[in-house]
Amino acid sequence: MSITYQPADQTVTVGQHALFEVCVAGGTGTIGYQWNLNGKAISGATNNVYYTGAMASSDQGDSITATVTNGSQSVTSTAAMVNINPNTDGSPPASFWGNSAAIPAATQVMTFQFINATNGVYPDSQVFWSFSGKDATTGQQLSVTNSIANAPTYDMPPVSSARMYFYIAANQASIGQGNTNYFDFIEFDIGGQNNQPGPPYFINGDTTRVDAFGLKTAIHLHCNDSTTNPTDLQRGEDYGTFLEDRAITFLKYQAETPAAFSGTLQYAPYRITEPGGSGFGPTGAQATYFNAYIDQVWAANNIDETLVPKPTPFLDFVSNQQPDLSAAVERHVAQNPGTFNANGTLVNGNFWSTISSSTFYAAAPANYYAQFWHTHGIDGKAYGFPYDDVGGYSSDISCNSPQYLQVAVGW
Repeated sequence: MSITYQPADQTVTVGQHALFEVCVAGGTGTIGYQWNLNGKAISGATNNVYYTGAMASSDQGDSITATVTNGSQSVTSTAAMVNINPNTDGSPPASFWGNSAAIPAATQVMTFQFINATNGVYPDSQVFWSFSGKDATTGQQLSVTNSIANAPTYDMPPVSSARMYFYIAANQASIGQGNTNYFDFIEFDIGGQNNQPGPPYFINGDTTRVDAFGLKTAIHLHCNDSTTNPTDLQRGEDYGTFLEDRAITFLKYQAETPAAFSGTLQYAPYRITEPGGSGFGPTGAQATYFNAYIDQVWAANNIDETLVPKPTPFLDFVSNQQPDLSAAVERHVAQNPGTFNANGTLVNGNFWSTISSSTFYAAAPANYYAQFWHTHGIDGKAYGFPYDDVGGYSSDISCNSPQYLQVAVGW
């Protein structure tokens, strides 16, 4: 009997959970597992996967091992270490982004730089980026696809409603956007300030999980909008998520979402899809998941169904005029009487500033798919559903006079 998959180091922020896995091959008899913390057996930790409780700063440096037995043999894994990210917002160290001073200056609006953050699993030649859009100045239609090896940067012109896709594939011919491809994207607008032709320019962009998770992505935006305090923002998956193997991220998702969300893993290990396309739609097994809660919210707030019909699965509102109501239902904070008017608008326009994000997703039903990406997002920000920007909780970032945007693509 031998260990074929050793537990790996985990980096987490305070309050997150770590997850360790061990796999064995060979030998005979019933296999038993015992996880150990600093050499001492952990009560109840007797499976091949060990999911910890919420981690504290005092857990820094803890050593985790697994002892595996089959009646006649016993073997202990190598030790995995718990690292607590000193950046409490989950952001990576500056070294993650490399030498930003060496990013070439843009001749158009700003420079995009692409970073291979797959921890050596894939070479730069197998990490691709692709951009298409219309240059707002020249009107030229742009379409560019390249590997990071061939083009680690791109001189970006002003464009509107643009997407940039990222792929991991053996070669450019095999990239794709199917459910058995590794791909993801970011969204952005670059234009003149105050709806005027630039320069000066602005950017607004985000990472998104509204449709699915395909690849770990993070963005770092730096701007020249101030000589003393320029905008410098990071969004996307947090540092610990980038460091861990893809398989561990999927296991964490399973551990941190209820069984009702198992359909979102239908395309694992390629994708984790949003609930609406994963069993929560009109004909899905979870179509009625929110029904009782929706009835409760409408009754408690005397919402007029002739003005605001109840949403159909999955939380599909007739119009887009109730973003606050939609977000409050997704986050399970809409049920208290007096929160909403009969037309679905907030009674207190400052509602989102009076409620803590720690109360979100506190009870079922809730969009636990979205919660996962917030839990593992830099500064707790993520786009987990269409109105996740309500209250300022999305991964959206913007500034005037953008200088560069770094995009990290992970495994």
